[in-house]
Amino acid sequence: MNRRTVKGGADGPIWGVAEYGDPSGRVLLLHHGSIGSAVLPDFWDEYARAAGVRLIAVERPGYGLTPPLEMPSIAAWAALMEPVLDACGVTEFDVAGISAGAPYAYAQAAAPGSRVRRVWVLSGLPYVDDDGVRSHCPAEALTVRAFYRDTPRDELIAHFTEAAPGWAEAFADHPTARTALAEMAGHGYLGPAREVELQTRPWGFVPGDITRPVRLWHTPDDDIVPYEAVSATAALLPDAVLTRQPEPTHVPSDTTVRALFAELAAG
Repeated sequence: MNRRTVKGGADGPIWGVAEYGDPSGRVLLLHHGSIGSAVLPDFWDEYARAAGVRLIAVERPGYGLTPPLEMPSIAAWAALMEPVLDACGVTEFDVAGISAGAPYAYAQAAAPGSRVRRVWVLSGLPYVDDDGVRSHCPAEALTVRAFYRDTPRDELIAHFTEAAPGWAEAFADHPTARTALAEMAGHGYLGPAREVELQTRPWGFVPGDITRPVRLWHTPDDDIVPYEAVSATAALLPDAVLTRQPEPTHVPSDTTVRALFAELAAG
């Protein structure tokens, strides 16, 4: 792993990135989940290298090495990433999103003049602004969404600060998640607070804007993001294929990650 900071233009913000795999390979830009960073388990590097993929993981504001930064919408992400891609010497690339990273992957593909070739989504959040998608979300999840949408920033930060010990216990056996949690705390939990605000506002684009091929994996047993809501989201995308992940976990399984890199290697 090569972890470092990249400046987004001469007067732009600082971004944390980490690179894995083949330095001269096909580029995959990866977006982590709501508890995450650019630090990935070792098998991501192994699979990327074997597939001839240059894997670049980027940290969103308030995560890892990236300081907090305000964003008007998720759609703004694409423009923020352009100077980062330039600094990394990237022209065309594939983009992937895990869980809460999915909307940011979609945003890059939806942007006018996008350099994205394909989109890969693992256990990704659905497009809840659509009535049909929302109808597949349980009432409890919609209540939590309303709380995130309507709660002032300082109260959201207090909420995540209070939740952090429970997260640490839940991810006790996941070293990369523990690293991410410590770095989120270092930013005063501004990362997840900003995330939920942006998720519950209009994203600034619709799934129909994404003309690139999209490949999704999701388990029907996901107890965080309902499979039916993801299936309904996939139906809104002009060119999408959804595959059932056999392992009953929201975290992308080894099977799913292997399949992702096998398809990347196949072109």
